Amino acid sequence: MSDKIYDIAIIGAGPAGLTSALYCGRANLSTIVFGNVYESQIAKAGDIRNYPGIDSIQGVDLIEKFEIQAEHYNITHVPSNVTRAILGELFTLYSELDEFKCRSIIVATGSKHRELNIPGEKELAYKGVSYCSICDGNLYKGKVVALVGSGDQAAKAALYLAGLCKEVLVLTDKSDMDSPQYMEQVKSNTAIRVMGNARVVAIEGHEAVERIGFRINEGPEEVAGVEAVFIEGGIPNTLLALELGLELDDKGNISVSRPDQSTNVSGVFAAGDVTSGIHQVSKAVGDGASAAMSAILYVKKQKKGDSKLT
Repeated sequence: MSDKIYDIAIIGAGPAGLTSALYCGRANLSTIVFGNVYESQIAKAGDIRNYPGIDSIQGVDLIEKFEIQAEHYNITHVPSNVTRAILGELFTLYSELDEFKCRSIIVATGSKHRELNIPGEKELAYKGVSYCSICDGNLYKGKVVALVGSGDQAAKAALYLAGLCKEVLVLTDKSDMDSPQYMEQVKSNTAIRVMGNARVVAIEGHEAVERIGFRINEGPEEVAGVEAVFIEGGIPNTLLALELGLELDDKGNISVSRPDQSTNVSGVFAAGDVTSGIHQVSKAVGDGASAAMSAILYVKKQKKGDSKLT
């Protein structure tokens, strides 16, 4: 175990985590980041065309730029995951490599895509299979597409796609989209067709998505011709959040107070896809900056209090 006490520990090396690291490092606070940038969702995202100031960039290239910029400020980067976190006068974090102490934590563990684990999904990933309607919807203007999911996030995605696509076939395993807030808008939109009690069984195509197979109420398999399949419903990575005693919302995201990104545990902040809201790089960056500024103020206040006691 290192004797060093870090001012701020950031768990997660995606856009939110590395933005936080940049701000904390520039504030001249000792900062440690845990995580492998190549395991972040952005590294697997393919071509990104909606990040302000950059017309087009591969996700892996963008996250590498984030990492290089943060490292200009003497950031310690541990490319492994935190496996355990313990509360105390100081926070104690355990990785696969060592044990670390810190005064404040920013949780930026992101989320993972909801996968259907059906034939054709992996083979056609980013060839018509997408996990982000906002990211990729623009590529299918005037086309017929399918959306798989339910709840508010899926309903919002369906409405977004309906503004771009010729038709949006929504396949949900619920009886309807399970979104009271947006259901009337969905029903009144003539570009959206909802099929409830549906189970998707296959995605088909030669070099790109051409068809989607599904069953209604376990009936015979049906096939619809589509040029893209959008799978909605990311799963937040909140295992450490539970260990830290952080409150979660009804969707399983870490509950935060905005705009400071504070949690119910003093000294712990959260940012990015592990919190509620859209899963976009620009949103993660904003969250990361806000969480960093809050953590910086928290640590400086703590240090000031410590100095008065000596």
